[in-house]
Amino acid sequence: MDKAKNKSYIKLMTAARDLFSEKWYETVSVVEICRRARLSNGVFYRYFKNKEDIFFKLLNEIVIYYEEGFSTISGKSFEDRMDKFLDTIVKSGVGDYKKDILIYREGQYRYPKYEQHLRDLYGKGVSLVLLRETSQAEQLFISGIARFVIIRYIFNGVSYDKTKIKKIITDGIFYNEIKNYSLIFDDENVIYPHILKGESARSKLLSSGIELFGTKGYYKTDIHDITRNAGYSVGTFYLYFESKEAFLEEIVKIIGKKTRRFLTINQKKQLNRAENELRGIYLFLKYFESNSEYYKIVRESEFIVKKAANDYYDRFEKGYVENLERTKIEDKKLLANSLMGISHYTGIDRIFLKRIKDIKSVLKELSIYLTHGIRI
Repeated sequence: MDKAKNKSYIKLMTAARDLFSEKWYETVSVVEICRRARLSNGVFYRYFKNKEDIFFKLLNEIVIYYEEGFSTISGKSFEDRMDKFLDTIVKSGVGDYKKDILIYREGQYRYPKYEQHLRDLYGKGVSLVLLRETSQAEQLFISGIARFVIIRYIFNGVSYDKTKIKKIITDGIFYNEIKNYSLIFDDENVIYPHILKGESARSKLLSSGIELFGTKGYYKTDIHDITRNAGYSVGTFYLYFESKEAFLEEIVKIIGKKTRRFLTINQKKQLNRAENELRGIYLFLKYFESNSEYYKIVRESEFIVKKAANDYYDRFEKGYVENLERTKIEDKKLLANSLMGISHYTGIDRIFLKRIKDIKSVLKELSIYLTHGIRI
């Protein structure tokens, strides 16, 4: 590739990186990429087959970043190796890499093979930190905490304490022992709340939206589909919602409220706080397996209505902070996000990637790390 061609390729990649990190994939066009790069469509097609092709090349760049970053993990002490592991994740969320992470978050949802690959890389990174083969539960505990906390804190402009993250990983979170597995995994008398009730037009429209967004996806569903499915006119839709985006935001709020309510009412008074945490992860997975459309909607909302998706996690964080007790560090916000990270990535492994067959065995092993941390 000569210098002129190389410059054009870089301009197109830079323009695509900017646009895909600013906007949702479906709303970006080849024409817009070319306009941003100040190049013709013809030049674009010299290097890329289509929009998906340039998107794949951007995704591959972040894969290479993690491959190189985790492959260099070394050091005489656990502290040194863990610092390099965490620093690789931190660097991925700052500067130009922050754009790549924004793109990758959508890419891993749209193309599961990329999340599968990244999940494998994290597993190798954890093994290099511990200098041994590691189990699925160990990888979920360490990488779930590190990935979720660091990226969430960076994107929200909140400072985090790397020393505390390492302490959570090595010491665990709770003082309570987790023993009562028969109650933790009790499936009898599980109550499913019904918050979205009523025969009002608004309720019927929201029910229609949940059904269609969960099956067809947001982009492939238009307002005509939603209203026709609910038995109303498009005009009725605009009596209640100013836009399709506002409609999705309301649905995400409803899903969050129903999920939090489900987890709350199905806790067991006989269990201690640590045991109820493990039960919460188990119930979380059961709930989204039973309501797969909710899972799809929340994941997709992260790229379309980012503020609503962030509010979804903020409300979960608040609930954790209010209820955490007998913990090994005082930073409840950090602990809340650590626990959310474990649930989030266990959910991805179980529901999205289908990597966990025996969820009870994985959760039993996770219970050891929740109270005792990782053996080093």
